[in-house]
Amino acid sequence: MNDPLLLRVLTVNIWNVEGDDKRQQLLRDAITDLRPDLVALQEVTRNADYDQLAAVLADTELHAVHQVDVLRPTAAASLAGTALASRWEPTSVTGIELPQGIGAECALAATVPLPNGLDLLFMAVKPTWRLDSEVVRTTQAQAIAQFDAKLRQTVPTIIAGDFDATPDADCMRYLTGKTVVENTSVHYHDAWTIGGDGGPGYTWTSDNTLAEPLIRNTLGQLRHARRIDYILVGSFHNHPLAAARVLDSRVVMTDPPASDHYGVLADIEIEAR
Repeated sequence: MNDPLLLRVLTVNIWNVEGDDKRQQLLRDAITDLRPDLVALQEVTRNADYDQLAAVLADTELHAVHQVDVLRPTAAASLAGTALASRWEPTSVTGIELPQGIGAECALAATVPLPNGLDLLFMAVKPTWRLDSEVVRTTQAQAIAQFDAKLRQTVPTIIAGDFDATPDADCMRYLTGKTVVENTSVHYHDAWTIGGDGGPGYTWTSDNTLAEPLIRNTLGQLRHARRIDYILVGSFHNHPLAAARVLDSRVVMTDPPASDHYGVLADIEIEAR
């Protein structure tokens, strides 16, 4: 019952229905090939005309929940909401709208019963995107950590999503225990820092042919590259009875690109202490 369990976690911003229709099949094929156990997706369309979540997860046997299933539906959430999926059916799923958002920014949290008998809180998050809104993202990072504190389980919480912030931004430094905000501090492990290849791990870059026009038109720049998509693992300080060890982390869905973001994949070993 307490043997180590290997979890594969994927996060990717799937860019709703922008671009060529063939992109949706690329997304579906890539997710199927990667065989994740836990998935966080951002910018997922769910409306009366199209259920993108069901389309990209078809035949994966994952249990999926969209933002509009648990939070008040808004036009922004229906066009570009957040979603999560798990190989094992969650016992509960809840969510919060992040402070100072404009309708789509949220955190979803699922309590997942693992086959080794332990429970895990898995969170899919999407803070605000604007480059000049770090003060908002920092407030939202606090809200994410507080949300976890209310719901966390035995296994260290896994938080995944498009944070729209680089590792040196205040919100990410706060979440990884490197700075204090309003006299509070927390700590989560950054899976890429532990299990990555030592490179920059860029997930939104003008080298991506799908992102390049958006970067040129939105940011007004020809060259741009940032690591803004993360898988975070809860600290042992809050989870003394179980370990979640990052074994490997990779940037995925790059060739061919299936979205304007590349995905992040992590293999994490779960074991009772």
